[in-house]
Amino acid sequence: MCGIAGAFSWIQSAEPLRALVAEVVQSQLHRGPDHQAVVELPQPAGPLVLGHNRLSIIDLSEHSNQPLWDHTGRYCIVFNGEIYNYLELRDQLMQLGHRFQTQGDTEVILEAYKAWGKNAWERFIGMFAFALLDTQSQQLWLVRDRFGVKPLFYLIKDGILAFASSTGALARHFGLAPNLEYVSRGLYYYVYEDDSDISPYVGLRALPAGHHACIRLQQPSVEPQRYYDLAGRVEQKIAALEGLSDKALLEELEATLQSAVVLRLRSDVPLAISLSGGLDSSLVAALAARQHPQVEGFCYGHPRAARSEGPLAQALAQKSGIEVHFVWPELSKERLVQAFEKTLASQDAPFPTLSILAQNFVYEAARAEGYKVLLGGQGGDEGFMGYRKFFLFQLRHLLQQKRLAELGSFALGFAQLLAAESYKLGLFWQNRQRYSGKQPEGNLRLPKVQLQLGASADQAPWLRQMLDVTRYSLPTLLRYEDRNSMGHSIESRLPFLDYRVLELGLALPVHLKLRNGYGKWALRQIAHSKVPEVIRTARYKRGFDVTQTWLTEGLGAHLQEQLYLASGILRDVLGSSQNPVETYTPEQMQHRPRLLAEAISLLWLARRLGNQT
Repeated sequence: MCGIAGAFSWIQSAEPLRALVAEVVQSQLHRGPDHQAVVELPQPAGPLVLGHNRLSIIDLSEHSNQPLWDHTGRYCIVFNGEIYNYLELRDQLMQLGHRFQTQGDTEVILEAYKAWGKNAWERFIGMFAFALLDTQSQQLWLVRDRFGVKPLFYLIKDGILAFASSTGALARHFGLAPNLEYVSRGLYYYVYEDDSDISPYVGLRALPAGHHACIRLQQPSVEPQRYYDLAGRVEQKIAALEGLSDKALLEELEATLQSAVVLRLRSDVPLAISLSGGLDSSLVAALAARQHPQVEGFCYGHPRAARSEGPLAQALAQKSGIEVHFVWPELSKERLVQAFEKTLASQDAPFPTLSILAQNFVYEAARAEGYKVLLGGQGGDEGFMGYRKFFLFQLRHLLQQKRLAELGSFALGFAQLLAAESYKLGLFWQNRQRYSGKQPEGNLRLPKVQLQLGASADQAPWLRQMLDVTRYSLPTLLRYEDRNSMGHSIESRLPFLDYRVLELGLALPVHLKLRNGYGKWALRQIAHSKVPEVIRTARYKRGFDVTQTWLTEGLGAHLQEQLYLASGILRDVLGSSQNPVETYTPEQMQHRPRLLAEAISLLWLARRLGNQT
């Protein structure tokens, strides 16, 4: 897990490129504090400079420092991520006659490319973003993993092709403006990232998930091409599963998820679990505890805080023998402000709720205890229909298909779900406009964006589910996860995003995902006897218990003060009639979540616009 950077030019000298890459590497220090490098690689077409920040997880020796060359000196790579099945691939490659100089996974990518070319990526089980240079063909590959767990940004400007794992240094160096469309869609729909090349800055592009780009240095251009077709893979999986009993499907799911967890326990440094009281992380923790001695977890909550995740995490700890570190800090105004500013800097993009701060507290606590790897449960909701909206989508689908025999029992289960979460019905109603296709009104002058988050009644349910994986949910959640974890130099590993697990989850019939008022039914079945029943059979979704009193206890006053100081910079976004001191008071932000989201967006914009002046 690391940070990568690079710059190539066909018209400029090496010196400015080296300065640029050094600037990026310095800005990414938190992504890889164990070793940094900026290396010039002169090429016939022009100077190329590669940079790397290393967080040592596999093969801790200096031999795996990057940029890494193969033993022939033809191929070079800078790599961010982990290839979890590197041992199996290494064995296959050795049988083919390949030689290895290290014990790490980075060299496996080089040798795999030499053996199988661009088809090598399809053999990787992992998360990855890398740049691979072939000095003989003068080709530079940029490659990003199937679901975009690891970031990769690029641009071509002023005769320079540049790329990096993060956005800030490139934006400052090239004077890029903040992307107001990015802010608008995130503010109103909670969708910042998606399956396009959108980024927080105008002119900076994200390499889309599941894509690669082969750049010919003689005529450099970046034309991403898809190498992973999720829809096609799921269609094949559906056909392969046809005729299997529910029992056989559940057995395959358990074996696949167990394999995904076991692979992610490979580490040369201590690892732990990012633990909530929810089903997904609890199941990951329980499966990990069966394979790994003395697994420890980190939970935002307290065993005696009834509205936190603490009591449920404590129940799991007692059942599975996991030691849990409960993160429940005493928060003064100074501590809250420090946490907010740290989170905003790590994200280098807006976020809509304070739950992102709570996630940051978990990673901070884990790093303070010496951990560099945390497994988590991200992806379970997207892969197995854990969100409430899927009940509505399925109801409409059953009606459209006139499957009246199924409709009655399904509606009864949905009613049981609503009863269990009746206290949240007001929140559900407030968020309904996200699915109406119309952008709600707000206080800010931002581009109008219309996203269709709903589902067509005649659409196969798994197709809408897939859009949460590729477009409407997971990409943004992965941004939060990556930036918060790497902000504390921690690698976050996500077994539910093993492509084998996710493809299987999408391919399962709906009745194994939604049943009796429960989402993620199949996961609940394989969790039997592994996690406490109070977790396994809970219909409600708790999430981080982030008390909004944080706003009235000092954080709100900080936001209000910062917006007042930046009101001149923000006048084009606020409009002449808006007074941020009156609009964004702590009390109003506490009771109206939209105002809090606007305030955070404005503060990020102020910091970025201020960097341009």
